[in-house]
Amino acid sequence: MKLYKFTPSLEIAERISVGIFRFYELTKYIKMEDEVGRSDSEECSVGFPRKEYEAFPEKLPTGSFRGIEFKCIRSGNDEEYIKQYFVFCMSTKSDEKAIGDSKYIVELYKDNFDLFMQLLNEPYEDSKNPDGRKFFSHGEVEYYDIHNHPKPIVGEFWREVYLKHAEFEYQSEYRAAFFVSDHFFNRVRDNPMVIEKKIYHKDKAPMDFNLELYVQSGIDDEGWRFLEIDISKFAANISPDSSNIIGVTESVE
Repeated sequence: MKLYKFTPSLEIAERISVGIFRFYELTKYIKMEDEVGRSDSEECSVGFPRKEYEAFPEKLPTGSFRGIEFKCIRSGNDEEYIKQYFVFCMSTKSDEKAIGDSKYIVELYKDNFDLFMQLLNEPYEDSKNPDGRKFFSHGEVEYYDIHNHPKPIVGEFWREVYLKHAEFEYQSEYRAAFFVSDHFFNRVRDNPMVIEKKIYHKDKAPMDFNLELYVQSGIDDEGWRFLEIDISKFAANISPDSSNIIGVTESVE
C-alpha cells in the first residue's frame, strides 16, 4: 500500500526520503493555528459540532451513570494524557488538497510502518494490557459524524488517536503513532533507543550489514516536542535509492 507524506519544504521531504521520520506531540495539532488542515482542536476525543447536535439531538450517543441516561456532545482526555501521543501523519491519496501549504510529497509504503511496529513493540508487549494501548501503532483514520458514530474502542484504546470528525475526511489520513511517558521521552533525548538485528538472505546466509533503527527525542525551534525514528543507515544499505519526492504541481495518480 502506497502512502503520501505532505511537506512544506524540500529539506523535510529529503530527510523523510532517506528514512528519518519525525513524530510530533499530538498537542501541537490541538494548539497550533492554521487554515490548511493540520490543526484539529478535537484530537484524541470524539465531539460533534453545534450545527450537528442542534439539528439532530436524538442522534447523539447515549451514556448512563447509576441508571441515569444522558446525551454526550463530547468525550475526550486532558492535556497531560494527550501529550503522551506523538504522531506522523500521511494520506492514502496524493491529492495536493489534503494539506493546503504543502509543496512536496514523499511516497512511502505501509510496510515501512509494519516493520517499525514489529520492532518497536517487541520489548513492550504485555499480555496483561486490557486497555489495548500500544507503544507504536499505525493505521487509517476513522472518520465519524453524528449519523455515523465511531466504533467502540474498549480493549483497543490505541485506536483513540485514529478518530477524526468527517469534516477532515477529504484528507484520507493515515497515521503512525507512539504512546510514551515523559520518562521515556527524557531518557531517549540524550540516549537514543537502539534496535539492531541480524538479517539474512533468502538462502539463510547472513547479510553483511544489520537492521538498525534509532529512536531519539527532541524539541524544535518553536518549542514542540518530537520523537524521531532514524532507519536511514539500514535503508541506504538495502537500496541506493531514497523514497520518491514529488512536487505538488506535478501530475500524480
